[in-house]
Formats: sequence, structure tokens, C-alpha cells
Amino acid sequence: MKDQSDSGLSEVVSVALILTVLILVIAMWALIAFPIMGTNAERVHNGDILLEFAQMKADVDTVWLSNSTGIARQSMFTLSPAADRTEVTIFPELMSATSFGSVTLTYGSTYSRGTETYATVEILYASSNMYAEEIEILYDGGTLFLNDNVILPGSDVGSGRYVVVVNTESVPETSIGGAGVATLNYQLEEIIAPTPGSSDTDYLCVFTMGLQ
Repeated sequence: MKDQSDSGLSEVVSVALILTVLILVIAMWALIAFPIMGTNAERVHNGDILLEFAQMKADVDTVWLSNSTGIARQSMFTLSPAADRTEVTIFPELMSATSFGSVTLTYGSTYSRGTETYATVEILYASSNMYAEEIEILYDGGTLFLNDNVILPGSDVGSGRYVVVVNTESVPETSIGGAGVATLNYQLEEIIAPTPGSSDTDYLCVFTMGLQ
């Protein structure tokens, strides 16, 4: 009887030790490994979303420089590491729960030309990271900012600027948030020259834009 009792007690102790080690491993992973992986994934995504905005600016510049009216174009923005097309994330569900972002299309400075009202388009990305530093990327009428610092300037031609604007009557302000992908559809409608005799020297590159 004593041998059987000792054998049973030994099995219980072994199971308890295994469970203890397993719990310690899971705790160490949660406290150390996952934050390290999360920080790396979020920092990589911070760089990727900046490149996506830079590519969008380059595409928009190409459209108005070539006066390519009526041609539909598209840019995509990944809102979090879980949706990042260049980052391989081991646990995408966990990353989507801890890290997300938002893209907002709003109006900036307004212009009146004839009976129409135009506004510089502002497209803002704001991160919501769990581990890495927060960033804000703003495309404002042709100029690209990172945390309020100019990364890529707007375009000056001759004595006036070429400013990317939208018609406030046809382009609604929109905001999309989460851990997925936001898509910006845009198309150049026309380029409006400054009004003769006016102090306003800006050329308006009128786009239709939609965020979804």
C-alpha cells in the first residue's frame, strides 16, 4: 500500500511541476516575448504606412503634372501590423487587438472660384500602438508631414503653387478606423488657373476623392 501511495503522490507532484513550468513559460512569453515582437511589428508598420503615403503623394503629383484628367487611381493604406502586406505577423489576431489606426479625409483651407467652393484635401493617418511610438502622417494639399514635420514639400511652379483640392459639395469628409485596410480612390477633374487680377496665385488641382 505504501508503494502505491508513494507512486500516486509522485505522479501528482510531476503533473504539478509540469503545470508550474508551463505557466511560467506562458507568463514569460506574455511579459517579455510578445512585447518585443509587438514593438518590432509596430515599428515596421510605422515605416510601411509612411511609404504608402509617400507613394500616394507621388502618384497624385504625377497625375496633375501630366494633366491626366478622368483617369481613376487608387491608393491603399494598412491601418495596423495585422493588415501589413510586407510584415509577416505570427499572431495577427493578437496584433489586431492591440494595435490599430485611422485614416481621415477632411477639408483644409478653402477657395472660392465662381460659384464653387474648394478646399485643400487633408488625409490624416493616426496610429494607436500598444508598444511602439505613436505617429501622425498628414497629407495637406500636396505637402506630406510626419508628426508636424515636413517630409515631402508641396509643388511650386512659377509664381504660384499647385494645390490639391476637392469640391466640398461632391466630396464628403470621411473617417475609417480599425486594423484592416483603407482605400483611397481619386481622379483629377481639372486644373483651375488663378483668377486674372486676383492676389491669389494658386492653381487648383481639383480631384474627386473617396475613402473606403
